Amino acid sequence: MKKIIFQNLSITILSKLLGFLSFIYIAKILTEVDYGIFISINMILSLLPLFQFGSMHGIIILLPKYINNNTLAEKEKLFTTYNSFSTVLQIISVAWLYLSNIQISYWIILIIAINHIFLKYIENVQIYLNSHLQFEKANLLKAIDQILRPIFILLTFYIYEVIESIFLAHLLATFVSFIFTMKYNIKINNIKINVNYIHKIYKVGFFVYITWGIDILFRSVDRWFIYQYYSVSDLAMYGFTSALAMNIWLLSMSFFSPYSQLLYKAVAENNFIYVKDIVENTNKKLFILLGIISTITIIIYPYLLELIVHKYLDTYFLFSILVITSILLSINNMYIYYMISNNLHFILLKYQIIILIINLSFNGLFSYYHLNIIYFAYSTILSLAIYFILVKQYFYKDINKKIGDLNDKTRI
Repeated sequence: MKKIIFQNLSITILSKLLGFLSFIYIAKILTEVDYGIFISINMILSLLPLFQFGSMHGIIILLPKYINNNTLAEKEKLFTTYNSFSTVLQIISVAWLYLSNIQISYWIILIIAINHIFLKYIENVQIYLNSHLQFEKANLLKAIDQILRPIFILLTFYIYEVIESIFLAHLLATFVSFIFTMKYNIKINNIKINVNYIHKIYKVGFFVYITWGIDILFRSVDRWFIYQYYSVSDLAMYGFTSALAMNIWLLSMSFFSPYSQLLYKAVAENNFIYVKDIVENTNKKLFILLGIISTITIIIYPYLLELIVHKYLDTYFLFSILVITSILLSINNMYIYYMISNNLHFILLKYQIIILIINLSFNGLFSYYHLNIIYFAYSTILSLAIYFILVKQYFYKDINKKIGDLNDKTRI
């Protein structure tokens, strides 16, 4: 597992470093108005996964159970159905782009649409490999996709210096990754949809989808309020600092991704002592990793603005607050994965609604009085801190009960 974690972190660090260079160059070249438009386009694109209605979450949780408890034929049928149905939903979802008021040409919208359709297949292949614990193969595909993508973006934007070139670069990187998936010869290309399997996928995935959808809404609600009630320059400023700070969360996602797969497998085997051990050990390592990364980023941020970007010079404090937000997002995840894998969706949903109401109330108040945009970051931190306390307490309450029940059965 140490080798897999090292691969994950190496890929993520390299890809984020390259992505950071392209991110800084784009922010430096584009005007604040154009960068604000770019942020608004990405906000719309971030909503496209919602059109899957939880199929991805259902298969991530259900497939390890099928691998553990069912025949080869059954698990292959399950995944073939998921792959076919999720691709159909992806094609339907990209049609929404044409209905959105995106300030970009129609041929670029077509490029974005094609890119998202092929990205879905690549994502499905990675899900298949990770569910079978084939982490090295998944990491190789991940490396090709995540390292080539920022390189292509940097090169094309350097040549053309227009927003459209960024989305063209995404499509080129996706095609290279798609061609590479052919090497694995995974038999998920058949177009076959079994209604019974779809029902099973959504029976698990739909409630996860609701919680995940609220999570996306929570993570983007501050930018939507700024988008609606503040200037494009304010959106650019908040979007720049938020996107940079969010890389800390994305890095942590790569760190605990293999552990989440082990968690799903252990839950499927009812090995709750091991589950508790996975969650606690992963979080201990994560705290150390986040402490080091956060300290480094906060130290170098002002030098980055002054020496390279030459913009957003008054955002140091805002960035520091958003770094704390990314840390709180990260340390919640293993508890959330546990609750999802144990069908505790309604408990999680209740907690999410509580913090979403808190965040929306504060954001509405800030917008009404047109307070400084840093208050949106304060609201997010308060909400996430409450969320962390709630999910952590429930995790220990539930896992200790399950371990106690297993011990009682053993004694009998």
